[in-house]
Amino acid sequence: MKTHNSLKQRITRAFIVLTTILAGFFCLVSYIAVEVIEEQVIDARLEKVADTLISHHLKHEAFDLPPEVTFFVNTSIPPELHDREEGLHELLLDGREVVAAIRVEDGNRYAIVQEMTEFEHTEFIIFSSLAAGFLSSVLLAVILGFATGRRIVAPVTALADAVSANAAPSALPSLDASDEIGILARAFARHTNELQQFLMREREFTGDVSHELRTPLTIMLGAAELLHSQLADRPAQQAVAERLRRVTAETAERVSALLWLARAPEKLGVSSVAVNPIIKLEMERYEPLLAHKPVRYCFEENEQVYVNARHELVGMAIGNLIRNACQHTEEGEIILKLEPTQFTITDTGPGIPDSVRKRLFERFVQGQKDSSEGTGLGLSIVKRVAEHLGWEVRLEQRGRTGTCFIITFAGDASVHLGISTAPS
Repeated sequence: MKTHNSLKQRITRAFIVLTTILAGFFCLVSYIAVEVIEEQVIDARLEKVADTLISHHLKHEAFDLPPEVTFFVNTSIPPELHDREEGLHELLLDGREVVAAIRVEDGNRYAIVQEMTEFEHTEFIIFSSLAAGFLSSVLLAVILGFATGRRIVAPVTALADAVSANAAPSALPSLDASDEIGILARAFARHTNELQQFLMREREFTGDVSHELRTPLTIMLGAAELLHSQLADRPAQQAVAERLRRVTAETAERVSALLWLARAPEKLGVSSVAVNPIIKLEMERYEPLLAHKPVRYCFEENEQVYVNARHELVGMAIGNLIRNACQHTEEGEIILKLEPTQFTITDTGPGIPDSVRKRLFERFVQGQKDSSEGTGLGLSIVKRVAEHLGWEVRLEQRGRTGTCFIITFAGDASVHLGISTAPS
């Protein structure tokens, strides 16, 4: 599982890693320097002292021993050095750390011993200081990294809080900053301005549509109703007038639904509406599409189901599904089923190709490639309505042909036993 770290944590980690590498490198160099000093200075000095002492001994000359140096010859050599080969050896002698130079010259075996206790103590202090300095550097890196990270992230956090609070573009922090935070703040302000202008244009467009479409549709509907009443003695012409009235009323309803869909969900002013009569109305509306088709068309209902929504939106979502089923089913059956928590519509049409199933609810995607009757917007509108109302719409695979769409209502749906009128 991928772990997501904050920017502050990344900055602190960068400080720690950099300090660890630099301090570790410094400690390594210091350790090597101490070892080189021990080898090049102390060991070289002991070799030189050994040469001098052995030379004096072979010449039977008197000599003075340097401080902390002991000179052994033949039998006086300590047992710990008897089996040592020629050369320099570090060992414990009588509980003391020493360096011994073993030599064999003119049949004599020599051991020149340099006590290292003081140097080892100094070396311990140096290494302890390096370790303490290393740990202190890492601790300081943690403190500086945290403080620096907080200081760097603070403007970003303030900007994020302002954007989350929908602050005005001119009120965003760091707008005058010349660094990257200022660039980001100005980009946010510019983008927010563009969004606000877009929303204003959309709001104005919605108002224009409301006025420019609703008004003529209302006039057309009134004229159609008047014409229908005046043609009572001519049934053929009255049927045409009725069709005109019905189409005009449906168009006005769809325009109203689209206008409601353009509003924010919290501004819908929803009320409890019965789903059953809406389904029956939509079934009746699209029943002419099944004319001369051997299709069984039925609605299964046991309870009166109510949802908190605008009836225009409910009708548009369910109506689009019913229209698709009626258009594409040539024979068999179309079964609509209403349950307390969901609405299901199943048909025996040609089904949905696998190639478009994942994109079925996208705009301008058609379930049937050879279909010339649709625009590919119907299911997209159904999806938008469902999301707007907090519902869920999905396509279920049932067999090799046919389709099954399910709309699951939000948790506020209610049920009344029996088929009755909606409560006041």
